[in-house]
Amino acid sequence: MKNFKPDNWSVKVEHRKRDRMKIGFKLGKEEAEAFVNFKNQTKPDSISEDNFLKSIFFLGLSTLEANISRKIEDQIAASVSGVDEVVIPEESVEVPKGSDAADEK
Repeated sequence: MKNFKPDNWSVKVEHRKRDRMKIGFKLGKEEAEAFVNFKNQTKPDSISEDNFLKSIFFLGLSTLEANISRKIEDQIAASVSGVDEVVIPEESVEVPKGSDAADEK
């Protein structure tokens, strides 16, 4: 994985009609060789290369989303940690006289 240097990648994003998008990555020679080695070691024979790439992409998105969610939760917890107790005031509800609910009191 040390040969993967995203700064050297060429990424092309095309916005297409009907809210579609095409994303392409152009890897250098060393990065392409590193990816082929990675693929050869990890891709099951029963999965096509297309589905393998889709799986990697969506796993990356899921991991990124989980990391962002965890950071948001940590920030919320840190901002609340300074508060000893959260007090939610009870709303006072006035029951009109003569109703059944008032008679029960």
